[in-house]
Amino acid sequence: MNYEKDIELLDVYTEDDQKQIGIADRNVVHYYNLWHKEVACWIINEKNEVLLQRRSANKKQCPNMLSITAGHLELGEKPLEAVMREVAEEVGIDDVKKKDYIYLDTFKVQNNNNYHYKYVYLLKTKRKIEDFIMQKSEVSELFYVSLDNLKEMINENPNEITFSKQFYTSIILNKIEEIINK
Repeated sequence: MNYEKDIELLDVYTEDDQKQIGIADRNVVHYYNLWHKEVACWIINEKNEVLLQRRSANKKQCPNMLSITAGHLELGEKPLEAVMREVAEEVGIDDVKKKDYIYLDTFKVQNNNNYHYKYVYLLKTKRKIEDFIMQKSEVSELFYVSLDNLKEMINENPNEITFSKQFYTSIILNKIEEIINK
C-alpha cells in the first residue's frame, strides 16, 4: 500500500494539557498513549450544510471513511494555526482570516491509542463543492450534507463516519445549531 509519510514528530504534553514535556514520532505517541493535540474544523455553507470528506484509501487510520477536516498539530504550532493549515491542505481554502474561524470547544479524548486534546472550530463559507481543491493523498471525495441528514447517517451507519462514536459529536452539533439559529 501507499501509506502516508511514516515519520511525523509531535509535541507531547502533560495529561492536564498545561505543559509540553517532549517530542515523539506520531506512531510512538499513539502506541504509548502519549498526550498530544489535534484540531478539527466543521465547515458549513450558506444552506447550513456540513462539508464531509471521504478519507483517501491510502490513509493508515480510517481509510475510505467519512470525516471532517482534521489533523495533528505540528511541532510548536498553535491550534488555530493548525486548523488553518489543515483546511488549506485538505480542501484548498487558504484565503480565510483567523477571525473567521469560530472556536467551539476543546475536548480531552482518551480513545484506544489516541490520547489527545481536540480543539474544534467552525468555518462558514460560501464555497460550492467545485471551489474546493482536494489533497488527493488525504481526501478522495467532498460533499455537503444537511445537519439532519448527517444525524441520520451517524445513527444508521456509525462505522462509516470517523467521529460518529465520539462523546463530543452531539455537543458540537448542538453548538453548530445554536450558531446557525442565532
